[in-house]
Amino acid sequence: MTIGVSSSLNMALARISYIENSFSALEKISGQPQASQETHTIEQDFKKILDAKDESIETIEKKVESKPVVEEIKSEVKEAVELKSKIDLKAQKVDIDELIETFSQKYDIDGDFIKAIIKQESGFNAKATSKKGAMGLMQLMPKTAESLGVVDAYNPSQNIEGGVKYLKGLLDKYDNNKELALAAYNAGPGAVKKYGGIPPYKETQNYINNIMGAYNKVKEAGLL
Repeated sequence: MTIGVSSSLNMALARISYIENSFSALEKISGQPQASQETHTIEQDFKKILDAKDESIETIEKKVESKPVVEEIKSEVKEAVELKSKIDLKAQKVDIDELIETFSQKYDIDGDFIKAIIKQESGFNAKATSKKGAMGLMQLMPKTAESLGVVDAYNPSQNIEGGVKYLKGLLDKYDNNKELALAAYNAGPGAVKKYGGIPPYKETQNYINNIMGAYNKVKEAGLL
């Protein structure tokens, strides 16, 4: 974990501690006999919300809005949840970068090329699912994932290794021609064979252009 993420996490934990202490003041604020029970319920709900890593901010905010909490505490809860979400994403990005580095070395593929593919495929969202059923960071189809030994396609480590392993096979197949490997990754090796090169599919052509554009950009200026 980087120093920045660690510092932000400490801030969030301090913030969360303050908020949880604030719940104990609800009984005094409301002055109602049932306040103690409500406070306990709200605190439990709040802790559940903080642990709900897979929920969107919108879903969490709706949960917070539905609780009988004074406006000041609602605001504090939202701020803490949003900060926690940002920290989770930063920590996840650090983990993904480390995984990319590990598997790029293992399969001898430029890590920046892998990053460009992941950026195009899922926007670095480990839980991404396409309309066609492609899963995770490198958007593996179920049969492809199974053939690569990927048990959980939403597990970043399994997904990236499976995707990089598959990409390595395509690069070897097409003599390290990145454009053809990308065409096969997107449209399938059968389509590349059928057309003797990049298929005349607009989606595939845009896919290749976007990834190669991002890749070349990072090679020139390190901006990815």
